Amino acid sequence: MKKRNPLHRRFFSVAERTRRYQRSLFFILFFGVFLSSCSGRSNEVVAPTMIPASTEFTFKQYEIKTGIAKHQTVLTGFLLGGDCAEIVMVNIEENDNRRLRIYAFSDDTWTSRLDATLRPEVLFVDVINIGGRDRLITYEQGRLNWFDPDSAKERVLVEVTTNYNATGESGVPYVDISRDVNYDGLDDLVVPDIDGFWIATQLPDGSFTAPIKLGPPDPFLDKIALDDSRSYREVGITPLTVHWYLSRVHQMDYDQDGRSDLVFWNADHFDVYRQDTHGMFSTVAETFTVDIPFDTDGAYSIAFDFSGENMFSLIFGFRKNTKRRVLHTFRDLNGDNVADLVIHSLEGRSLGKQRSLYEVHFGTPTSNRIVFARDVSMTIRPRGTAGGLQPWGYSSQWLEDLDGDGDIDILFKDVKTGLVGMSRAMIGKSIAIDLEFYRMENDRHPDKPTTMRKIRPDLDIFEKDRVFFPVVLLGDVNGDGRADLLVGKHWEELHVFLGVPGPELLARKPQKIAVAMPNDERNARLVDLNKDNKQDLLIYYPSSTDPHRVVLLIAR
Repeated sequence: MKKRNPLHRRFFSVAERTRRYQRSLFFILFFGVFLSSCSGRSNEVVAPTMIPASTEFTFKQYEIKTGIAKHQTVLTGFLLGGDCAEIVMVNIEENDNRRLRIYAFSDDTWTSRLDATLRPEVLFVDVINIGGRDRLITYEQGRLNWFDPDSAKERVLVEVTTNYNATGESGVPYVDISRDVNYDGLDDLVVPDIDGFWIATQLPDGSFTAPIKLGPPDPFLDKIALDDSRSYREVGITPLTVHWYLSRVHQMDYDQDGRSDLVFWNADHFDVYRQDTHGMFSTVAETFTVDIPFDTDGAYSIAFDFSGENMFSLIFGFRKNTKRRVLHTFRDLNGDNVADLVIHSLEGRSLGKQRSLYEVHFGTPTSNRIVFARDVSMTIRPRGTAGGLQPWGYSSQWLEDLDGDGDIDILFKDVKTGLVGMSRAMIGKSIAIDLEFYRMENDRHPDKPTTMRKIRPDLDIFEKDRVFFPVVLLGDVNGDGRADLLVGKHWEELHVFLGVPGPELLARKPQKIAVAMPNDERNARLVDLNKDNKQDLLIYYPSSTDPHRVVLLIAR
């Protein structure tokens, strides 16, 4: 099952959700850049706004009660070979056992299909397509296993060891260790370690090559981030830092032979591991340099610039202005099928108000390599100020084809962290977000946003226990090939702005869906559950007193 939707991620436990609320205002507003029973009940959810029949859609809603557990991780996958994906629950029980429960759809209802115990050593999980079928992958020190639903046992997939440190609050989290590194349509394994990355490519028969370690060590292993008392090496790879590590893996066809190569920044040069005709990678790196100044790789590196600083000054900007230029990505942004180099510049006095600037240096193919323009070929300057240390969540950027025309468009999402935004959150218990869309036209992105959307959820000055972080999702829910925008309006309503042709990209008026929003906005995601090329909505509702629940809105 494909899971390349950027919003495909793990879900949080009840305890973690509570702790997150206690910290969330501080981190979002000030740090912005840093952060067994089953119910078959269903009902039709019809959008009240009338739109042309060609774009009209509905959701059909289902609910699954997933039981009581200290922690639950929710995944989806076609594990049992059916036409509809199963809902996979990996639980930490009260006795600390690791329990797997799989719910399947049949006769218009969701029922429990499998209940098994996982090995007590399991640290994280993933779902990977192996040999044409989705498999649940479990990691324990020294090896990756795949779960065999026929025997209800875990079987060794590959032997690999990484410096992964489990945290008590994360349970058995979802960690995305698969990507198609050689572009052959098969899921491969990319397991980060502190001194490189384990790469194992999938073969046509569903087996994997022996893992090889590629890439340099992380450059900040002996640095300390912000006010942490431990070095980055001591923290190790955790459910939070794993995203930072994986952001260092770059892919591009460097030698223009039609095969994607792996590229890593290494202190003052790039290491390239070329792909051969068998879809495997050289273990010997070739190097190249660019005449483009930048400080390091990955926006997360800014966290290490502020070690030991006064937190009050850092939050409110009573400090000198700092500027950092980091490698953002290699991506074809002008439609010529040649990778371009993108530099992300972050500048500001306050950590929560880093101004962003993206500078694109177009790539030009030569006989055996790509040469990147020394001068800036294109500049994109988002109006927002939050920037983004973490490659997920708020204050982020997406490079996707939003309107189905084959060109890469850009979306910036920015939490309002100024005085008005903070007041809104503290008094009105509601977070404001701005979206900026840059639609490619004539092989270039415009200097100013093609269109903007201001997300202003309803205020609730009487709310005492929680702050509304609106769900913001992007995906095609009506199957027309264009991205649609899903936004939480308030605790009981979701707005869907359908994608439209032209520069506006999105419909002006939303369709309104009556469904409860999660307390943690990251507990909602889009996934195609029935292979109809329409994204469905999955919302997870953990509870400290009642059975946890999953609600599914199936696009029709």
